[in-house]
Amino acid sequence: MKSQHFDISFSTTDGPDEHMFLSVTPGFEHGPGIQRDGISNPRMTDPHKVAAVLNSHRLDKEKIGSDKLPDTTIDPFVQRSGTWTLYHHLKHFFLTHGDDWKIVGIQSNGDLTMNYWHVAYMQRDIRGLQPSLCGLRTNGDPQEPIGQRTYRALVKWTTEVAACRGGAYEFLDIQFEPIVDERWAVKAVGQPTVTELDEAFVGIKAYDSDIHDLGPLMEFALSGKPIVEKGINIPFANAIDRFEDIRHVFNLPTVQAEGFFRGSTVTSANFGEYQLFKNLNERRAALSSPIVVDLKIGDSVVTYWETVRNTLITRHYAEVSESPTRRGQFRKYADGKVEIYFPHNVYPFGVIGIKKSDTDTGKQLVGLSSGGLSGRVGNTLEGIAQIMFDFFSCTDAMVLDEGFDVFSVSNPKDGGNLRYTNDDILKKLCAFSKHRLDMDASEAKKKSASYPFGNNLKNWPLNIALVSELEKDFKDYGDASSDDILLVPPLRSQMRSVLIFATKEAK
Repeated sequence: MKSQHFDISFSTTDGPDEHMFLSVTPGFEHGPGIQRDGISNPRMTDPHKVAAVLNSHRLDKEKIGSDKLPDTTIDPFVQRSGTWTLYHHLKHFFLTHGDDWKIVGIQSNGDLTMNYWHVAYMQRDIRGLQPSLCGLRTNGDPQEPIGQRTYRALVKWTTEVAACRGGAYEFLDIQFEPIVDERWAVKAVGQPTVTELDEAFVGIKAYDSDIHDLGPLMEFALSGKPIVEKGINIPFANAIDRFEDIRHVFNLPTVQAEGFFRGSTVTSANFGEYQLFKNLNERRAALSSPIVVDLKIGDSVVTYWETVRNTLITRHYAEVSESPTRRGQFRKYADGKVEIYFPHNVYPFGVIGIKKSDTDTGKQLVGLSSGGLSGRVGNTLEGIAQIMFDFFSCTDAMVLDEGFDVFSVSNPKDGGNLRYTNDDILKKLCAFSKHRLDMDASEAKKKSASYPFGNNLKNWPLNIALVSELEKDFKDYGDASSDDILLVPPLRSQMRSVLIFATKEAK
């Protein structure tokens, strides 16, 4: 018998001594991010091209050779060029924080600097540098409209402010206002009111009640895609606008197509994705009813009824003669149109939330990682929201990532004590990252054959230094099993951002 399992894990912070830290790969605070159009594969400006313009990572522009690169890439391995592995995130956390903290766990945060609505303000980044506003802000790319939006964000206060707020963490509605020279003010919106906060922060020198800037009072603020807000399980019609990748919500069968788009020949498409991507009202309607989908996709791509019909039947959709009343049913609506009731899709999801503490009057963070294979095995968005709201009783929760980035690391406890030292965890994650990178490199050789820098991702300019560091440290550490700490293993080696949980070391 051949079998395979997929994991789901959760963790909660255990008292006020456990803290969460935000790590973002240096040089990628502003993207580049994923660009979608509902027809072609998700694409991104090649990070090497961005690095050549910014002269970041101290790379020789001639060696980068950005003039040889296409404007964008759909290769997922190229899109991750230059981003840290799990090992690098943890190693550089220790380099900054020394021996003051002991690792409790790590969770994925893969959509930050990759997708809209995912924004973070850091008073100090992982290296202890000055304030940074992370989000889709790469020059020449589509921009996150940061100054125009209100974000539901998880805020971590400084120690002084946490004492007067009754805890280090809370969710707030915030807005960002530009000041000067890449500096931003962080303003509260709604409840608690500005007046309430002014009164609460009397006596705190870092707070200026004239400009109401919360930035100097927080270690970071992190926003994602809310699914529970202010004690309410958000109706998906109110949340779905932030899920730009429609596949994370609806099961959209891949069908044969013909046409020409963005300079390339199109041979397949996710049925219905273009309409749902372009029209928010149709996206909302599809949550609870069938919608009519055109066989023509945009101006230059077409699908055909017989091939769509055969694909849907193969994918276990049921053809009906009347208007569909159940998910998974479809019918020919008219020439060139199909009426279909899309099922919800299954995906890996990573979520962070907050709840009342089980043991005291404070609050606990809840991290949930649900593994699987995108579109094949996993949980639905509705299922994730129910877990956070019904099971954990979270007052706020937001999705941080989906797909291959989702993972969870936990340092197990024996008799109430953490089993592994920081060095033990580093050894384990060094070995995992090395083996996972080797797997990615092997897969990339099949998919990245036409890349100007060759098909060995280890030799791509942005990867050379981090691969060298990883392989050197692996030789020093030796091989070590990570099976007992990786509750949900990531299915990629490189990731832009992670959340690190640690407890203060007793002195």
